[in-house]
Amino acid sequence: MMFQPLNDFTQLSAASTVDQVVELLYHDISLRDKVIMAQLSENELDSSVYLAMAKTIRKEFGLYSGNTDLLNSCSSYLGREYDTYEDPAMVIMKELWKKVKQTHNLHLVKSNHCPA
Repeated sequence: MMFQPLNDFTQLSAASTVDQVVELLYHDISLRDKVIMAQLSENELDSSVYLAMAKTIRKEFGLYSGNTDLLNSCSSYLGREYDTYEDPAMVIMKELWKKVKQTHNLHLVKSNHCPA
């Protein structure tokens, strides 16, 4: 899965909540990546996807360069929905993962028809 940084800096700098960032990311990643992400377990998300996306999320959304509103929004999830040691990028990624699991999780469909 490859997240491509967004091009509209105005949108990025205006994103001040986890929900806003999740919406931007959700609309930016490809259908293929959404389906792949939806199939991941939480452990797989923590280990493989986190390393690939966290640095970009931190940079693109100003997590360590002044976006205190977004940092505060991320902090509101810690200790309540997430372990207190998780960083803001992980909070954003897990919220994105939850959304993608709801909308792009593939299910097997049992058919009553048998091929002739």
